[in-house]
Amino acid sequence: MKYFALQTVKDAYKANSANTKNKFWGLLSILSSIKTVVEPGVSYDFETTKVAEFLENLFCLEDVKKTYSGSSTWNIMLSSKWTTKVSEQMLSSTPNIYNVIAWYFRTKAFDDVVDDAALVKMFLESTHISINDAKVLFDFTGKDLSYYPSLYSEQDLHKQLGISGNNITAEDNSVVAHPGELSRAPFIQTLYAGQATLECLIITPFRFSDYYNGGRPKLRSSNFFQKIFFGTPGSGKSHRVAEIVEGHKQFTFRTTFHPDYDYASFVGAYKPVKDEDKGELTYSFIPQSFTNAYVTAWQNPDEPVYLVIEEINRGNCAQIFGDLFQLLDRSESGESEYPIKADTDLRCYLESAKALGTENDGINNGEIKLPGNFHILATMNTSDQSLFPMDSAFKRRWEWEYVPVDPANPKSQFVITIGEKRYKWASFLVNVNERIHKLSDSEDKQMGNFFIKNDIEVEEFKSKVMFYLWSEVCKEYEKCGSFFKDKNENDAEFTFNSLFPTNETTNKRLQGFMEYLNVEEV
Repeated sequence: MKYFALQTVKDAYKANSANTKNKFWGLLSILSSIKTVVEPGVSYDFETTKVAEFLENLFCLEDVKKTYSGSSTWNIMLSSKWTTKVSEQMLSSTPNIYNVIAWYFRTKAFDDVVDDAALVKMFLESTHISINDAKVLFDFTGKDLSYYPSLYSEQDLHKQLGISGNNITAEDNSVVAHPGELSRAPFIQTLYAGQATLECLIITPFRFSDYYNGGRPKLRSSNFFQKIFFGTPGSGKSHRVAEIVEGHKQFTFRTTFHPDYDYASFVGAYKPVKDEDKGELTYSFIPQSFTNAYVTAWQNPDEPVYLVIEEINRGNCAQIFGDLFQLLDRSESGESEYPIKADTDLRCYLESAKALGTENDGINNGEIKLPGNFHILATMNTSDQSLFPMDSAFKRRWEWEYVPVDPANPKSQFVITIGEKRYKWASFLVNVNERIHKLSDSEDKQMGNFFIKNDIEVEEFKSKVMFYLWSEVCKEYEKCGSFFKDKNENDAEFTFNSLFPTNETTNKRLQGFMEYLNVEEV
């Protein structure tokens, strides 16, 4: 087993004392006690005992921690500006996420040394903070974190910190009360003691759902009724969608458009089904992604339901959506402004007991409409030549979000190994994309930071990266002859074919290509 070393924990505490306040750690204790990724405007239960024990274990330096009983359920709701208000009200300056992690996990046992990306993922999953919110709250500059095969004693940490008293605060001051005594300690009290905090969050000793419309406000247009995320291959479009639907797996339905995809593939159709009891074939309506999402949305009005369409520009959208196209006109509440008549097959299925039945607004006199909690998120690559054009009427019914290339993304700091040399993927991206832009006068053919998913070696680099440059970039432009050059051979041009088979000559040629592009080595 591995633990954070005593010096690492000490340094983390000292750094955190300079830029975090007590209430920040109180908030983290609450977020750690709920069950899903937090969203603004949604109420969440948390058990006071879990919060008390969290703070006790973190900020009490006694070997034997105080135990708490008599737990009650409280509620928390975050404002739409909660990350900004946390920065203003609970932080003195932007804390380094690895310092926060080292103190947050100060007694945690790891199977082995954990890399930075895995640590961040573990921390965000534990605190239920999305990566986008984390980028607002924290500085992601890397830190050297040391590990030790055994856990330090609380007395040793107490001596290292050089402070008086066993019960400490985040602000490097000893307190009389135990950290877990929520009615006395500063971690929780300060979260609801004062009007300014209401700009950030509301904490109540009862469930909002008992008194305030389920604790979930009416969804508005800013909450993604239908949005298309577009950008270069690997820019992180699917990752952006994954962040939005995180924590809603049971309410997320996925599909991928392609040239043979049609209305029946999207909505559903009658298909032969074997009756296991009778051993006969019968015909039943088999719902597909749209219908499954539609039914789930009407059955769960207080939950956001997501239909995710990958590669939306690779299918004939007019044929796939058919008359569902009209449903994409939404009111401010998110409901379809113009209901449509469902076809007979769909109507019969929706009116069946296993779907909505006849007493549901989701099928009313044969008409259907999208509810306000039904969201459609789609992705498309700008580099793909659409097999079927999207007409302007279809396009204008969507919000569009460009996902730019971000070489600095901490989750994409991969390494390219060619022979005995190792190169920074981020540096390669910056330099090769600059060349692509000069060649094409466009950003469409550039590569995104997630074009590769991990560290790669020469075979994968050739078959994936170099092949893309040859097939999608160079073959399309007449002035591409000077794209592939070998610095080791006085900028001599080389062909894609010359990279096979892999041998020492190939490695030298690719290393020369990296030098020609001024790619940094690790």
